[in-house]
Amino acid sequence: MRRQRISAVLCGLVLALGAAAVAPASAQQASMKGTFALNRQASDNVHQAIERAVARLNFVTRPIARGRLRKTNVPYERVVIDFNTSQVRVTRDNLPAIVTPANGTPTPWTREDGERFDVSTEWENGRLEQTFRAEDGQRVNVFTISEDGRTLTMDVTITSPRLENPLRYKLVFDRA
Repeated sequence: MRRQRISAVLCGLVLALGAAAVAPASAQQASMKGTFALNRQASDNVHQAIERAVARLNFVTRPIARGRLRKTNVPYERVVIDFNTSQVRVTRDNLPAIVTPANGTPTPWTREDGERFDVSTEWENGRLEQTFRAEDGQRVNVFTISEDGRTLTMDVTITSPRLENPLRYKLVFDRA
């Protein structure tokens, strides 16, 4: 009898701890909805990050890579995130929204310059991970929200067989 009570108490404790662990992630997800404006002072310098990524390339390919990375990595001034149980919508500045299933299923998407990608979006431990895959590499945007819901951070990682070092930088946005 005593073992049954201890087992029941332990099971209840495990369930309570599990529910407590899930609750903050759900709260973080919910607070990620909204409009956010770029905080340049808190964000990384993207040009410096690009210089680090191309530093080890040879003198012929370095300016080509630098130019392409600068063209495609202009910091967004504004990000709007909206979602429901089935899809995620991320709008950058005044560009068309990127709408993807929330379960990580890749969706074809064409960037404004005509380059095609497979884009997937999924929730991972309270973070929103958006992945763009192309033939020559990928970009991963990881969105996290501060506990008070006022600051959105976007960590960007770009990898390619053509780059010896990944391009990594962080953009910080304040709730508008």
